Amino acid sequence: TRKSLLEEALLYSREGRCRILESMANQYNNIRIAGDDVDTSDSMVQQRLQPRPHLKDTAPRVDIVRFDATRKSHLIGPGGTVLRQLEERFGVSLDLSQEGACLLFGADAKMVKKARTAIMDLVADVTVGEVYEGTVIEVKDFGAIIELLRNKEGLLHISEWDDRNTTLRVGQQIDVLCTAVDPVQGSINLSQRQLLERRAPEF
Repeated sequence: TRKSLLEEALLYSREGRCRILESMANQYNNIRIAGDDVDTSDSMVQQRLQPRPHLKDTAPRVDIVRFDATRKSHLIGPGGTVLRQLEERFGVSLDLSQEGACLLFGADAKMVKKARTAIMDLVADVTVGEVYEGTVIEVKDFGAIIELLRNKEGLLHISEWDDRNTTLRVGQQIDVLCTAVDPVQGSINLSQRQLLERRAPEF
């Protein structure tokens, strides 16, 4: 079945990644340049060994959106029209599971990101630990109000702003991490700072 083929492909992909990482670890422990041993603690060598903080925009992307399985019909649409429109509009391939997961495959990073946002608008709820692309709709002394999914709004407190940005402007689109959701009051707390810390490479 399609699901079993996908599971098999993901398994082979995982095995391949493990072999690559093992080879990289061996190379790291004993690098040879022009036949000479190199001290891997040297700062210049450390700099050369650092991975790119982000994949190139031209690198193929695979992403996943998890949602309540009862909303699957919202994503498919009558006769699959919504699903086809998403694939055609963003140039991606979508694969849905019965458990409530949508796999996105695409060659353009920006289009995959836009497709993910569109899918989440249709089926997902704002959940803690997820990253969202939001729009600044109001800036206050204590922070900014960010519009997220289906007109849901969250607070980006000024203490959680990206340290590199001293100001935000209305209409600006930014990536934010959901850090808290109050189920009673419905308030949502967001952070840029924690998102940057999560994305920073660790050595």
